[in-house]
Amino acid sequence: MADRASPPRPPPGDPGEDFLFHLYRGGELLQDNRVVEARVELERALELSPADPKGQDLLGVAYFRLGLYPRAVAIYDKLVQAYPESLEPRVNLALCLLKTGQPMRARQELEKVVAQQANHQRAWGYLGLAHQALGDPDRALHAFTRGGHEAMARRIMDATGVTLNGQRKPSMPPGSFQELDRTMDLNPSSALPQSLSAGWDALLAAADAPPARAATPTANATTTTTNGVTKSDSPPRGPLSPTDLGRRHTLTFPAEGKIAAHPGGVLLVAATNGFAVRPSLVRSMAYANGLRHKPLMRRMRGKSLEEPLGGEGDVIVELEGRGDLVLAPPPEHELVSISLEEEPLYLREDLLGGFEGAMSYENGRMPVGDGEAVGMVQLRGPGTLVARLKAPMLALDVREGKSSALHAPSVLGWMGRVIPRALPPSEAPAGAKSFVVFSGEGTVLLHGR
Repeated sequence: MADRASPPRPPPGDPGEDFLFHLYRGGELLQDNRVVEARVELERALELSPADPKGQDLLGVAYFRLGLYPRAVAIYDKLVQAYPESLEPRVNLALCLLKTGQPMRARQELEKVVAQQANHQRAWGYLGLAHQALGDPDRALHAFTRGGHEAMARRIMDATGVTLNGQRKPSMPPGSFQELDRTMDLNPSSALPQSLSAGWDALLAAADAPPARAATPTANATTTTTNGVTKSDSPPRGPLSPTDLGRRHTLTFPAEGKIAAHPGGVLLVAATNGFAVRPSLVRSMAYANGLRHKPLMRRMRGKSLEEPLGGEGDVIVELEGRGDLVLAPPPEHELVSISLEEEPLYLREDLLGGFEGAMSYENGRMPVGDGEAVGMVQLRGPGTLVARLKAPMLALDVREGKSSALHAPSVLGWMGRVIPRALPPSEAPAGAKSFVVFSGEGTVLLHGR
């Protein structure tokens, strides 16, 4: 596409005009889908005016379309904090969280949006994807239906057998969830209130374009189409220089105090007030003022038990101060970050990977019968914890007046006002053991296999 007429470059010595030049030029390049060049211009603009919301908005879109999702998360996090009453920054943040494998936090952000605007179609659609990723097809179907995403609702009914009246077909094709989000238009929209967006409608129209699904073929590439599928046969690339190799795989940490998922499966932690973690998960620690650490002890009723938190073999230690951490999951596991406010979360102690230093914790036990119990940890925010889990994870609602008996080894934890008790074999079908009865009101997290 030929370059359109650009504004004249301002005379040197006027930072404000220079900022507007780079901002406007970056918006033009974004509109022309020249995203790499747009990123350069927008980053130059924000070097001159780092707090400008419009520049942050457009740069967030550029990062998203380049696949730099953790950087987009950091930008939309700042916009949500600066404009908490504006819905679009929160929706865009949730979309980026979905892209970085954080469906739990995405769900929390989206539920705030639909609570304020019940007819927000994009929020309902993304909320459906969040429920789907969390293994809850019933809530996913409800969200898709509320948002008017009929194709998604039909696909999830066909794939899982879930229907609006709660009935199910007898089978659930494995892996069917993975194809569903391809039918949705996943792209960030204007992230700022209208009062801050005057004069930028043309640029934001470009920002609403869906991100590219595949790389543009090179000049010498050939394309073929077979049964509606287009393939690109590009010439082989030469070897990378050490500098290019480093740039291609450089880890970009989120804003201070945040945790972000990297596409490679690791978590990037930018700790500001200490972080408790299992050393077995740590792949990198970078601390500006030296590394200080101490083992954490189990607590009960506010008193130390003088027993290592996490167990003797892999005790959880607190790394003090500010630092950047790279955490990697054990084989066949994934690391999931969960954001908490005041409501506590109960998690099996062996699943706890780490948590922010400002969070509080207490130890307890879940009875499983025959005098045995499973060690649990109650964590309370505000803050974010890290759990090491084996997929898939499911969530089961527990309601007043209806007890739920669950297979104890499958229970990962719970939220809300629920009370567990061991189910005696005399009450269990065929005298089965290792069942736990939950009563009250809340949500129990389960392993799906």
